[in-house]
Amino acid sequence: MQPPSPPVPALEALPSAAPSVQRLTFIHGEERRVLIGMLRHDRDSLRLALLSPQGQRLLTLVRDQEGIRFLPGAAFEPPFTAEWLASRLSWSLWPAEHLRDAFDGSDWTLEATGNERWIRHRGRLVAQLVGGPECRIIHDLEGGYRLAITAADHDRAEAPCRVP
Repeated sequence: MQPPSPPVPALEALPSAAPSVQRLTFIHGEERRVLIGMLRHDRDSLRLALLSPQGQRLLTLVRDQEGIRFLPGAAFEPPFTAEWLASRLSWSLWPAEHLRDAFDGSDWTLEATGNERWIRHRGRLVAQLVGGPECRIIHDLEGGYRLAITAADHDRAEAPCRVP
């Protein structure tokens, strides 16, 4: 049984950043899919457009004052909810202190040291995150997948992003 959606930090707590293009490698069992992510966020909204390697828009996630949702017109039906995807993004993007504040008073906890984060629900490990801005890996134990996120302009030969 999967835990309920975790609380997400306030948008105002996320430092603004210029739009970025990222390479996302989803791994589930033997299946590996590479997508392009266009991420934009500020104090009012967060948008993530997922594109095929050929540039076709597959799905757009929006989080703003109206809530968390996928925009209409997706090219496929994702196997996850908008809330689920938004929570995983928050674990990766927000500073640890803001995640702890959001989790305060809930069954969720964050443990963080250096470049590693452990997310727990009622003491049970749900996900582990490793890495920094050039390469982050989310190992989602609940969903049974791993996700490697690298900057699109990241030189793989210089510092490869290895998905365990």
